[in-house]
Amino acid sequence: MPLRGLKKWILYPENPVRLALILSLPLAGVLALLFFSVIHWEKKSIDDIQTRNMTLYAKAFYQHILTSPLWRGPHGGYFIETTEHLNQQKKTSLVIMGRRFTRIEPSLFTPQIDFLSRKRAAYRFHITSLESVNTSNRPDRWELESLGRFKWNQSQQEVTTEVIQNIKYFRFMKPLKLNNICLNCHRNINAGISIDIPVDYSDRMYAAQLKRSSITFATFGLIIILFVMAITWFFSKRISDGFRAIKKLNEQLQEISAKNKKLLDSIIDGIAVINSSGIIEVANPSLLKIINKSSVDIIDKSPEQLEDEKIKELFISDKKEIIFNDRVYTITDVAVHDEASLRDYGRLRIIHDATEEKTSAIIELAGAAAHELRQPLTIILNLLSIIKDKTEENKDISEELKIFESQCHRINDIINKMLKITRYKKKKYTNDIDIIDIHNA
Repeated sequence: MPLRGLKKWILYPENPVRLALILSLPLAGVLALLFFSVIHWEKKSIDDIQTRNMTLYAKAFYQHILTSPLWRGPHGGYFIETTEHLNQQKKTSLVIMGRRFTRIEPSLFTPQIDFLSRKRAAYRFHITSLESVNTSNRPDRWELESLGRFKWNQSQQEVTTEVIQNIKYFRFMKPLKLNNICLNCHRNINAGISIDIPVDYSDRMYAAQLKRSSITFATFGLIIILFVMAITWFFSKRISDGFRAIKKLNEQLQEISAKNKKLLDSIIDGIAVINSSGIIEVANPSLLKIINKSSVDIIDKSPEQLEDEKIKELFISDKKEIIFNDRVYTITDVAVHDEASLRDYGRLRIIHDATEEKTSAIIELAGAAAHELRQPLTIILNLLSIIKDKTEENKDISEELKIFESQCHRINDIINKMLKITRYKKKKYTNDIDIIDIHNA
């Protein structure tokens, strides 16, 4: 599945099964992490318990081995019942309750005990020393390293796990301190006793316990996931309908946004969208053409950050009209806010090129002034000629002066009406020219 398709599949899970699966994945991840953490912790705990148990068993066996000199010391060795296979003439013997026992050397007794232990209980023990490197009791590599640490008091006991002849053993070793009884037959040496305990059965037992814990936890986690998926499936119809509605709404918003962009691009007036923080977010092509800048020069900037002072004035001025590059622009600000939530989203600044309109209005106003003032001025000029002739003939000019005064008042009335124009209304002046209707405007 392509990356884009996978993202859409996750963000808009219209199918209930898909929705249940998506909502269950995070839970499954958390449970998996918890599962591995618990299993790791339990495995470590089991390993610690197994090590402590094996160490206790080995210490008990070690103490049991150390009790043998208590018998051997007072009696000069180990005694076994005399049989036909023993050469008793060369042996020290003693009779106990009518039965004859013969003393044997400790060097023979110890290997026999080790042999019986291996045969019956699979345990192994070995008495060795640093001085026995070239004898039958020579230490192996691990025993030699342990004896070296014992000699220099770096350790009082050593434990390890090792596979010997395809059998896994827990190995334990402690130094052997020779007492006075031992020194009767031995010289003082750096000796130790190593005890090997097979751990295959213990490993299987603890592995079975770990397996049971894993199965229990996995079953519990699976039940939780299935329960969550069932609940999600139960409510998924409404949720998926909601996702479909959101998807449809997003498509509609994108369509509206595209239409608005086309509409904004087609507007001949300059439009700037300034957010509530005073940052210019949108500038349509008409505005960019007016200021002769690219969108990179003004987008995501505040008007105060613009370097050109004239351009800056277009965005921050409170004037209704601004002359920019020898053209007249009208400025209109439209606040954008949500009255329900009382949230302010910023404002729209509309910059309209009114140069042609202003020029046309001036021409129409000049035409109206010329039309309205021409008649009284013509009458006044004619009256002046009549008054001049009558004055030379010493005739009465009072009637002409009244007409002269009335025409002056008429001119004054026209000027007052021009000053009080609040509405724009035109009338025909000639066939091709319209002028402002001063009397009705």
